[in-house]
Amino acid sequence: MFSKVDSIDENKMYLEVFGDAWEFNDTDYENDRTDRYIMFTEDGEVFGAFAYTLYDQGIGSTIENLYSFKENVKEINNEDKITIEITAFAVKKKFQSPKYFMQSFFYMTQELINLKADYCIGLTEPKLSSLLKRVYKKNLSVLKKQIIAKEDGTEWVSMILNLEPVFTNINEYPILRYGAFNVVPLT
Repeated sequence: MFSKVDSIDENKMYLEVFGDAWEFNDTDYENDRTDRYIMFTEDGEVFGAFAYTLYDQGIGSTIENLYSFKENVKEINNEDKITIEITAFAVKKKFQSPKYFMQSFFYMTQELINLKADYCIGLTEPKLSSLLKRVYKKNLSVLKKQIIAKEDGTEWVSMILNLEPVFTNINEYPILRYGAFNVVPLT
């Protein structure tokens, strides 16, 4: 199960995930334009978190504001398209296993379907981008230029995910099934 963060208490749970997984500079929860989510195990324990922001070409990406670089999103035709940016993702250390990463991809994809997004952009570490590439196949473009965060020396790569083929052919993506649940496009 996953839930959108709607309170200060839920935001504390969200931040606990990042405090456990990796160093994270938070933005002002009450004044930012990011939708935050927490993910739960079958026993109700919070195991992970993610956040999405609507990408606005006029403003640029949230990540651009944190790490000074220009994302190569020109290949996306944003006209009449909804583009979402993954602004944060983490899984607590004790849950970092294929099971919980797959569950995370399931939840994140389900919410992208709910949001009716056309494209998703974001940054990730090269190792995780390889795992995502196996999940989303040819619909995920990992841009080869690597970005080094000046603040902590972390290495990142940019990604662009074309969601329409994923949503219209969801049964071709068995990894997006978790347990007895299937990701089913809303009609």
